[in-house]
Amino acid sequence: NRDDDETYVGCIKGSNIYIWNALTGVACTVNYGTNATNYLSGTKENYKLLTLLDTTLVINSSVTVGTQANTASSANNVATLILNASAPELQYKVVLQGIAITVTADVNDFSFNDVLTAKTGANLKDAIEAVITAQQSASNLDFSGNWTVTQNGKDTLTIERKSGGNPVPFSITAEGGSNNAALSVFQDEVRDVTLLPNESFNGHKVKIVNTASNVDDYYAQFTADNGVSGRGFWEETIGFGVSNGLDHATMPHELINTSANTFTFQQVNYNNRLCGDEVSNSDPSFVGSKITAGFLHNNRLGFLSNDNVIMSQAGEYYNFFFKTAQTVLDSDPIDLSVSSVLPTKLYAVLPTAQGVILFSSRQQFIMFSDTGVLTPALATVRALSNYEMDDKVAPVDVGTNINFISKTPGYTRVFSMVTKGQQQNPQVLDLSRVVKEWISPNIDLLISSPQNSMIALSCQSEKEVYIFRYYSDGESNLMESWVSWLMPGTTQ
Repeated sequence: NRDDDETYVGCIKGSNIYIWNALTGVACTVNYGTNATNYLSGTKENYKLLTLLDTTLVINSSVTVGTQANTASSANNVATLILNASAPELQYKVVLQGIAITVTADVNDFSFNDVLTAKTGANLKDAIEAVITAQQSASNLDFSGNWTVTQNGKDTLTIERKSGGNPVPFSITAEGGSNNAALSVFQDEVRDVTLLPNESFNGHKVKIVNTASNVDDYYAQFTADNGVSGRGFWEETIGFGVSNGLDHATMPHELINTSANTFTFQQVNYNNRLCGDEVSNSDPSFVGSKITAGFLHNNRLGFLSNDNVIMSQAGEYYNFFFKTAQTVLDSDPIDLSVSSVLPTKLYAVLPTAQGVILFSSRQQFIMFSDTGVLTPALATVRALSNYEMDDKVAPVDVGTNINFISKTPGYTRVFSMVTKGQQQNPQVLDLSRVVKEWISPNIDLLISSPQNSMIALSCQSEKEVYIFRYYSDGESNLMESWVSWLMPGTTQ
């Protein structure tokens, strides 16, 4: 039901989607984005739908979520020399690929803007270039490739080595002054952010190590004020050789109602990883696994995968990565695993006022926060009950109750669960106890109508539909009844 004038009914068959206008009977046009039909590869049990306004997310639990290929990685092919102090007669030494290069500042002709002016008349930049040229002329393979020495400001030199456009690593050390701190050098990483230069080239990427732990590592990229080099600023970015993010072709797709009787089925543009690496900004836990269900709660989009529940950034439904690798924000994604001694695979979810109810075939859980607002620091999951459930038929919300089914080889049982609160066990009743062994064991659909105080069960291979109706005065059910309808054909 899109609005008062637009109501549609549709189905997925094979690798196509068919939709009709339920008011006029007109067959709708369904357009497909690039390779979108490849996602439609499951059976009826594999599909879950989640609708928000004019967009319906189609979740196929037969598809394993992947990631984009790792980005190109440099390996010590760029070095940055920083002049930390200058004075006449100071010696500055650089050891490049094992070759020492030494210059001494001139008493009468020391130019800070030239980085270092030696008594020989050549500054440090000239001396390094001269050594590289000489070693290449001598066919020293340690100096093969294309070398570039660039002055990015009055106190910064950059050395870069490539071959055929690809980065080639090299070794370098630097020292200067009485305490060997007047000249320093780094390649791919620095110990802390204070060691980054104020001047560099646009796009220069560096890893900030901080401590021995990988958890507090992050990466910064330089943006020059003029877009080329010189002064500018450092901002957090993604690491070396790290995947940009999720493979959109393996993630849930969207079916959008673009206009009356027209739909488009396409990949979703999920947000990429913008900072950190696989440790400091790890992939969501559904990567490498299959997504079994989706939900919306607390202004977040959530997915279930194995025994994990994963929720997006607050207010950004398609962002499952942190905004910064330096700290955890309240708005960051939530990724929790349920704790149980039983094998647990979550297959359904229902948000409630008490929290998010998570269902597996043998146990039920609730995800909640004592404050009522779910954040990475405050969200927690605890076991709620231990009822066996059919994992191919999702539970339904019937206003104040949750109904689910459990199957035996000969019949189906229907249960009603009432959640009491975050720290209380729920109340569970067997609604089918008065019609024991009556409901077919082949049930594959459970629907509810809270306004009409009823639930209905059916299966595609049989003609009979089972209906439970009740009348409540707000405190208890005063009347309850089971009836069945025999349809002229199997119920689709």
